[in-house]
Amino acid sequence: MIRLKLIIKKYMYIILISSFIYSTLGNPNMALASTNDFSLENLKVEHMVEPIGLDVKQPQFSWNLKSIEGVRGISQKAYQLVVKDVQGVVLWDTGKIVDGASIGIKYNGIELKPENRYNWTLKVWDQKDETQEKSSWFETGLNMQRNGLGNWDNASWIGGQNKELPLYSQSLAVFRVKYVLQIAQGSTKASFILGADDSRLMDKNKNLYNLQSEPDKSFIKLELDTGKVKVGGEACINIYRQGYSKDDSLNPLTSIAIPKALINVENENAKHTIEISSNFGIFNFWIDGTQIELPRVNFWTTGVNVNPVGPGGDYIAFPMVANIGFSVDKGEKANFSDLQILNYREPQNAVFSEVLGSGTYTGIFSHKPIKGFAVGNGAYHLDGGTDGVFITADPSHDSMPLLRSVFTVKNKKIASARLYATARGIYEAYINGERVGDDYFAPGLTQYNITQLYQTYDVTKLLQTGKENAIGAQLSEGWWSGAITFQGENWNYFGDRQSFLAKLVINYTDGTKDVITTNPEDWKSYKQGPVVLGSFFQGEVYDARKESAIKSWTTAAYNDFQWDKAEIVPVNAHTAFIGEWAHCMTGTVTEQNYDHLTLVGQTGPSVTNVLTLTAQKVKEVRPGVFVYDMGQNLAGVPRIVIKDGKLGKKIVLRYAEMTYPDNEKSGENRGMIMLENIRGALAQDTYILKNGENVIAPHFTYHGYRYVEITGIDKALPLKSVQATVLSSIPQVTADYKSSNPEINRLWQNIVWSSRSNFLSIPTDCPQRNERMGWSGDLSVFVRTAGYVADTDQFLARHLQALRDLQDKDGRFGDIAPIGNGFGGVLWGSAGITVPWELYQQYGDKDVLAEHYNSMKKYVAYLDTKLTDKGLLDENTMMELGDWLGPEYNKNEPAFLWAVYHAYDLWIMANVADVLGYSDDAVVYWQKYAERKKFFNKTFVNVITHKTVKSDGTLMDTQTSYAVPLALGIFSEENIPYAAKYLADACVRKNTDDNKIEYNSYALMTGFIGTAWISKALSDNGYTDIAYKMLENTNYPSWLYPVEQGATTMWERLDSYTKERGFGGNNSMNSFNHYSFGSVGAWFYNYSLGIQRDPVSPGFKHFILQPQPDFKGSMKSASGCYDSSYGRIESAWKIDNNKWFYKATVPANTSATLYLPISKEATVLESGKPLTESDGVVFIKYETGKAVYHLQSGIYQFTIKM
Repeated sequence: MIRLKLIIKKYMYIILISSFIYSTLGNPNMALASTNDFSLENLKVEHMVEPIGLDVKQPQFSWNLKSIEGVRGISQKAYQLVVKDVQGVVLWDTGKIVDGASIGIKYNGIELKPENRYNWTLKVWDQKDETQEKSSWFETGLNMQRNGLGNWDNASWIGGQNKELPLYSQSLAVFRVKYVLQIAQGSTKASFILGADDSRLMDKNKNLYNLQSEPDKSFIKLELDTGKVKVGGEACINIYRQGYSKDDSLNPLTSIAIPKALINVENENAKHTIEISSNFGIFNFWIDGTQIELPRVNFWTTGVNVNPVGPGGDYIAFPMVANIGFSVDKGEKANFSDLQILNYREPQNAVFSEVLGSGTYTGIFSHKPIKGFAVGNGAYHLDGGTDGVFITADPSHDSMPLLRSVFTVKNKKIASARLYATARGIYEAYINGERVGDDYFAPGLTQYNITQLYQTYDVTKLLQTGKENAIGAQLSEGWWSGAITFQGENWNYFGDRQSFLAKLVINYTDGTKDVITTNPEDWKSYKQGPVVLGSFFQGEVYDARKESAIKSWTTAAYNDFQWDKAEIVPVNAHTAFIGEWAHCMTGTVTEQNYDHLTLVGQTGPSVTNVLTLTAQKVKEVRPGVFVYDMGQNLAGVPRIVIKDGKLGKKIVLRYAEMTYPDNEKSGENRGMIMLENIRGALAQDTYILKNGENVIAPHFTYHGYRYVEITGIDKALPLKSVQATVLSSIPQVTADYKSSNPEINRLWQNIVWSSRSNFLSIPTDCPQRNERMGWSGDLSVFVRTAGYVADTDQFLARHLQALRDLQDKDGRFGDIAPIGNGFGGVLWGSAGITVPWELYQQYGDKDVLAEHYNSMKKYVAYLDTKLTDKGLLDENTMMELGDWLGPEYNKNEPAFLWAVYHAYDLWIMANVADVLGYSDDAVVYWQKYAERKKFFNKTFVNVITHKTVKSDGTLMDTQTSYAVPLALGIFSEENIPYAAKYLADACVRKNTDDNKIEYNSYALMTGFIGTAWISKALSDNGYTDIAYKMLENTNYPSWLYPVEQGATTMWERLDSYTKERGFGGNNSMNSFNHYSFGSVGAWFYNYSLGIQRDPVSPGFKHFILQPQPDFKGSMKSASGCYDSSYGRIESAWKIDNNKWFYKATVPANTSATLYLPISKEATVLESGKPLTESDGVVFIKYETGKAVYHLQSGIYQFTIKM
């Protein structure tokens, strides 16, 4: 039925437009456009103006027509595209194409070559055959075929020398320790020390418990105790924790028995290899290679928890490696050897080890001679004597890798120069002392083992002819190494060693060229630079004292005699994780290898600085603790100027979205920043000053924050000296919305800010805690809103590539991309179906559908295999989600929602097959859609009452259960009116949540899924007045409740914070920057303003204007705009007593169908004239309380007397 309606609508639209054009051109009274009434703008190739590095065989061209203000009726009658190479050879000439389309024009000429520039000229004829011409250009990249690595001219992946990897011990929360211990004859105990002198525990302002530990008074001690072995007992490991909690004591926190098969009377004084792993404070142990069995600590893992805050990554992480060492009691003797600190995840390379030779010991423990401690014969010797021995030291060493090379540019004119670069890790490149590009975190996050991006930079102006030039790169962890996701098992997910790949091509005007590539012969590396650590989760550590050693390091004049030779860094089992691993929740086995890696030019926007904010307030909450309020929650980094720095002084920056309330409930933490919701991420920057002016501006981390705490300064810095560099992959916001209700305006801004914060290389769920992951369910519900906030086509096309890269062999889409797996089930996996469909509808991008179609087919085929004997859909994984974080989560059966989305997925598939011309597939999918829709109505709707029920027949009757199938068209024609009424009833009545708490009328009882569709479902069925009342409600649960609590972004929970209850006990599972509940933003445009897509004209070539003012409520006006692919659309209404006003802008080369909600008797004027005298407006019909008009391009102002 829906398909038939669309087909009929399409042909009616064609007939209508044809007759309208005929009548317009034949009407001498119509105010038609005249010569030069339009111009050509936004000439783009693959959605970019003058792009370079395109790896697309058949790029798409697009442009806009812009009319002079006040002119109506501008439309494109025909166009011609001519593409030439730089020699002027024509590669493609379309000839005059009679067509109004100005987006998605696909190249169809002679095959384009890599690394070439092409010029293109556009000629457009308007409806009067007047013409305009404009030219532009684009350049291709290295891998036009998108197969393999492309042409890198034998460039090598290079990095620092293959010695120990760098370590900053105060930030490493997931690690392994391995050593050999031999307890001497007559002795029974010896201990290894880790987590000593954690800087957070030595400063009462840096921990929840307000502890202020002295040196060597806070530590974790792991004691091997063989005292009971000689009497037939078991050896054990005693775990002591000191200085971490006020509850710590001198007694062991716990003891772990060691089976006699491992340590017994025969070998108690032999050498034993002991290995400990720490995953956010959950310890596991191996003795001589055999793991000791331990009970389950949480859902994820087994072990022993030593973190006083809580087990695993959901809590502030303790211990870090921090200082390490050894201890024996008095009278005890032992030898330690082969000490290593290793990465947790394979390949488990060492980040610290000491080779104990026969010469003078100069290692980390040599700094302070301790009685009873000696080094010799390959071991650390401890003799407790009469006092015992306790020794610790900091194992930190080295910095993030720096790379450089020098090359000569010939003494002749340069035509162009391009740097092609990427990294395993992230990088910033420099040439002759100047930064290359302005993006952050290149190359961005993709599924690196399958698809990796490279960047292309125009560096022509940075080169110096006839001289030696220098190029350099600073590397850092990025997403390749270090912390990623909330599971410690994923630390160093891809690999633990960063590397750089680059090719510099210098084209001279005489037709010759030089190519400079990364290779170990010409490049050097350095590991003592000022960027000590660069970690997204843990923060950046920067030592400005080290700047002097690398001053001018990217110029040819720099003396690099202290630098080492760079090395090739291959991807193999010694540098990266390669192999299979099973996800602990789904059981899915993921194979990770680099056999089919493709390097592709940058797709979609990178991360850049989009705004700069200045601190609004500062408060000294404790002596020496200064908390700056930026006035806005954001994702980014600070820029802090300290004028009079003192050499060696340490400045520590910590970041938070909230502060503890200034009341008694906060106890000792009153006014301090709240870090519990950051969880296992340290989110702390450390800066060690040089003398004079210092600018703290991290480049290799980012934080989600509103508040920045600064310690280490003597007095508050001026507000102007504390700024925030806002980072995002949304370079421009493409929409705006304002109304007469300031709280709703703030809500819209919160939606925009959460979009900015979370569209950062990938669509993340949150920008602050140890997660920042591409959860598909969050994206699926928000993608329609996102399409208005920003131009998301290429950004999300990149995300769809990640979904394809990670798709299981059985067809299941991961719930997270990149990285993969996760949990969520159908409502999350269906993003692989819903997102490409939304992109096609919003941007008219058929290529997105074509690229993704086979993966979509695999997914719906996979769902078919998950139907039970009763016809219910069940993936049978450990955690399939329903209406996530809804007050009525348990009332809404997940299987109900899975059935709705299964049918919706099939509806989309049928439409996509029609669009792409796969008619046989379309027949199959339409049939399956009909079957699943019939099953849904039979199973989940009571045949007598028509109310929603669970699969066992018990009543649901919830907002979500009506809203989602109504909005997605899954209710039968018979059930629709009942469902609409029941939805309205469920919104108006009082409701109780899963905890039996009652809420008043118009409470928003929906979670992530239901919220996306409830307002649409109401408005589609004649209940817009209720939709406005839901929107304007300020009591919990509602959209405006967080606004009233001071929110500047969307919250993960609608009651993440309340002025009455604080954080409500949800301190850890509590993001204050989470866009999912912001999915209502699409309703602002589609219904409040009435800007709607026409399903048969994707991309807004023709669109619908259907404003729905708040006639029965308190909102008196609303206005907004959307920058569509064809130009800016504007819509605004205002109610004034017995009349109302409506203003609309239809961009040039588009048309719109306007539905005005008026009575037949209403008087309507346009620009002060009767409609019959108004140019560009044609009355079509009157239906269901709306007058329907066709509008040509132009600006229209309607006055309606009610």
